[in-house]
Amino acid sequence: MAPYPSLRNSPIDQLFLTYTGYSIGTDGTPHYQFWECTDFLPLLFHTDPATGLTDGVMFTDFLFLALGILNQSGEGRFLARHDKAPANWNEWLRYMDELFLCDRNLDALCQAVRCSPLSRTNVWIALPYPNPQVFGDDECRIQAVVDWMCLFLERWATKPWQDCLCLRGFYWLQESLYFQGPEYDDRRVIQAVNAAIHSCKMAGQPLRSIWIPYQQAAGWNEWSQLGFDLAFLQPNAYFNPKKSLDAAAVASYDQQMGVEIEFDLGVTYDQDKRARLLEYLRAGAAGGTDRQGQSYGPFQYDSPLAWYTGGWFFGKNGRKQAMVSLYQSGDPLYEQLFYFLNGMTPP
Repeated sequence: MAPYPSLRNSPIDQLFLTYTGYSIGTDGTPHYQFWECTDFLPLLFHTDPATGLTDGVMFTDFLFLALGILNQSGEGRFLARHDKAPANWNEWLRYMDELFLCDRNLDALCQAVRCSPLSRTNVWIALPYPNPQVFGDDECRIQAVVDWMCLFLERWATKPWQDCLCLRGFYWLQESLYFQGPEYDDRRVIQAVNAAIHSCKMAGQPLRSIWIPYQQAAGWNEWSQLGFDLAFLQPNAYFNPKKSLDAAAVASYDQQMGVEIEFDLGVTYDQDKRARLLEYLRAGAAGGTDRQGQSYGPFQYDSPLAWYTGGWFFGKNGRKQAMVSLYQSGDPLYEQLFYFLNGMTPP
């Protein structure tokens, strides 16, 4: 049995999923997702509650991604695979514009780093998914993604962010292989896009590519053959208790994948959801076995981790996001997560 990816050789330690653009509800209602400087501060570093002094780092890497965007008419379009409302090239550009907004998202993260004791933090960017019904054959699909990536790199190069942000690479947004040939083939597209990513350099270092498929997604265990440098597996057990966290951890361990830890704003008010998150933390600290008796190691110490903590929710009590809300409310779970992130046992 192979272990998790080596933390020593991994391009990522603790990856925070940073939602931008729009999430689009099942009823078609779009929900705006954006980040400001103060939102990032409790995600970058930890302050000792007793002394008020900085005593540690929180997340080491930030993945900026959007699931949807609005078109010029204000209608929701999907950046991941969607048959009825896939985003086109102009909407891909609108997504890029969101990433580069002044005082928000990437710029806000840079401002937060400059206000922190950190020198720089790592950034990853999600590539929009090229739906064949918009972009045509696989060659056109590949060219569209590569063109978007090159345009992003051109815009990045114009920003004075060298002191605060380190662009490490790109993320494949679609969480499974959907088109699998012969007419259209996601494998062919992903391999070509990953080759293009690896041909690019930033500050003299080749860019990397990452992926986060869900448990039993099509092609989930082909990540290395597809050309990704690192992949994480989503257990989905937080959202669906019928899913097995142990089975996902065994699969991650067996396939040399990192583990995604999942929660959302529900941990601040729903005891069942809070308990499910705590189960992730217990499994991460101790390891365990699945129902077939296959074992997995303690991913808290041994594995790079991705963190899904939900996007922004706008309600009658204002704008809220799970990790930010835990910090703002003084919830002890924020302290527990700090210890987990740093491979420590809470006092």
